[in-house]
Amino acid sequence: MLPNNPRQFIGCLMVGFSLVLSGCGFHLRGTGVDNVELDELQLSARNSYGQLYRDIRQALIVDGVEITDTAPFQLQLLDEKENKTAVTYTSRATPAEFELETSLTFQISDNSDRRLVGPVTLTTQRIFVNDADNLTGTSEEEELLRKEMHEDLTRQLLFRLSSLSESELSARGQALDRQNP
Repeated sequence: MLPNNPRQFIGCLMVGFSLVLSGCGFHLRGTGVDNVELDELQLSARNSYGQLYRDIRQALIVDGVEITDTAPFQLQLLDEKENKTAVTYTSRATPAEFELETSLTFQISDNSDRRLVGPVTLTTQRIFVNDADNLTGTSEEEELLRKEMHEDLTRQLLFRLSSLSESELSARGQALDRQNP
């Protein structure tokens, strides 16, 4: 039996749609990672003024990690690379599509500069169409994709960090102590 009032029908339709979405496991897009268990970290990078460094720093702070110089563990952003490669060409031998690739290499060490994790390299890629008739739009699309790629690398890094705890990092340090008495 269908409701007579259009408002009732739309209301029932919305409730049904909500139930279907919640039943299939749909959820709003977020970081997709658990919280980082580390209370505090030192954070260093070769380019401490770069956008990726700022994004990672902000994400850690939002996740409740205190960034301090006295923390027992240091997250080192060792290397950040960005590449742009032509992947297809037009009949006039001009690039039709470009592949963007951004990678981040990081490691975690203790106060004695002993490597506990890594170095690990995270990578993300995107392909975009080169519109020779719209250079402004193409450059804006490239800039937007680079920002999206930084967000992706930040999520990947937080995902890696969410699997670590201070006790696990301490245990790795103790294992190194036992290997090198």
